[in-house]
Amino acid sequence: MGFGEGEMMRRALAFSFGCMLAGTLLGQDLPPATQAKFLKMLITSTGQFGFACTDPGLKPQLEASGVSVSPGFLMAWAASEAEAKALKTAGKMVIVPKRAWLKAGGSIALVDEDRKPTIYLNMANVKASGLHLSDAIIQMAKKPN
Repeated sequence: MGFGEGEMMRRALAFSFGCMLAGTLLGQDLPPATQAKFLKMLITSTGQFGFACTDPGLKPQLEASGVSVSPGFLMAWAASEAEAKALKTAGKMVIVPKRAWLKAGGSIALVDEDRKPTIYLNMANVKASGLHLSDAIIQMAKKPN
C-alpha cells in the first residue's frame, strides 16, 4: 500500500526534524548552520524557493544550501526585535531566533531549548503573512503561552 504525496512529505519532514533534534547543541542561539537547515525546510514547506536575510552569519549558510537570498522574498529573517516589527509591517512571514520576539512580529521562532532545536509558532502572525505552512510543521511546532 503506497503513501500519498502529502503523507510522504509529512514523514520526510518528521524524519528530517528528528535527525536534527538528535544532536545536542550548546548555548542559547542555534548555530547558523542549524538555522539554515531548519529555514530551508520551512521555505520548502511554504512552496517558496528563496528567503530575505541580511544576517552576515546566516546568509552565506543559506546560499551554500541552495537557497536564493534577496530582500524581495515573502519569508524573512529578523536579527533584532525592531527588524521583526518592520518586516511584519511589510507583510512578511518573519522568522526570529528568540521566542520573545514572536510578540514583536515574529511568525516562527527557531530556538535552542534544552539543548535541542525547537520551533515556536505565532499562528496569528503566520496567517497575517498570507503564506501557509505544511500541516507537519504546524503539528510538530510549539505554540507560545
